[in-house]
Amino acid sequence: MVEEQREEKRRNGGGPMEWIVMRNRLSHIDANNKREIGNVLEKISAKQGFRIAPGFGERVIFRELFLKGLTLLDLKEDPNNALTISQIAARQEVRNLIQAIGIEAPPPDAESEAA
Repeated sequence: MVEEQREEKRRNGGGPMEWIVMRNRLSHIDANNKREIGNVLEKISAKQGFRIAPGFGERVIFRELFLKGLTLLDLKEDPNNALTISQIAARQEVRNLIQAIGIEAPPPDAESEAA
């Protein structure tokens, strides 16, 4: 599918397509399978021409916000309801992905990061 899109872009006079692969819903437990998949992705990335971006952990907040059509970047700071450590960590995962893609990330909220 990716090769078809690359070819379509070439036919239409477009430049090279950048392909970025990220893993989703990674467990927080260090497992052999998780490491092996990471190693395989590293090996085939050079052959298939894609970059690997940091993945997202398995977090309840991602599922809750998805149902509302929101992301962590949509959450507004509420002085009466501070973000949890898990939510702060999840926000950092989003920032890491944005940085890996090469987009300038919005500056972190100093108050929430101090929590």
